[in-house]
Amino acid sequence: MATQEDTTVLEKPKSGGKKLLIIGLLVGLLIGGGGGVGAFMMMKKSENHETVHVEEPIKEEPKTNPQFVKVERLTIPITHNNRVLGNITADFSMEVDGDENKMIVIRNLPEIRDNMLRHFSVTAVGKDNHPKSIDYDKLKQTLLDISNDVLHEPIVLKVMVVQIRQF
Repeated sequence: MATQEDTTVLEKPKSGGKKLLIIGLLVGLLIGGGGGVGAFMMMKKSENHETVHVEEPIKEEPKTNPQFVKVERLTIPITHNNRVLGNITADFSMEVDGDENKMIVIRNLPEIRDNMLRHFSVTAVGKDNHPKSIDYDKLKQTLLDISNDVLHEPIVLKVMVVQIRQF
């Protein structure tokens, strides 16, 4: 029995050398990487001192003073094939530039509303394939065109639909 115990040799695990190798590589990468980052930062700092800043001329946009004229409760019929399908009540705002243009639009607002009602009594506001669905882009463009036609100059810059109620 003694011979069996003597032949059994306890071997040391060899992973200790591998662990030291991996740790050594990691330390080397950290030191080398840190040195590389330091060198990069030093080069970047020296470049900043040598660069010349050229200022481009600032383009000034014309100063605007946007004003809004509210148009409330414009009743527009929804028509299709010369038949009235229903009505909508529209609230929208017209954007103009400056107080003077705002006053011009306000003074001409009854005539603008009249032309809008006349136009929409013979022209459909619905989409071609769905007559009860409102074509907002077409409506906004038409309101803009009618407003500027009445004013005889492009004072109204944009029309924004605030609310539409359909009944």
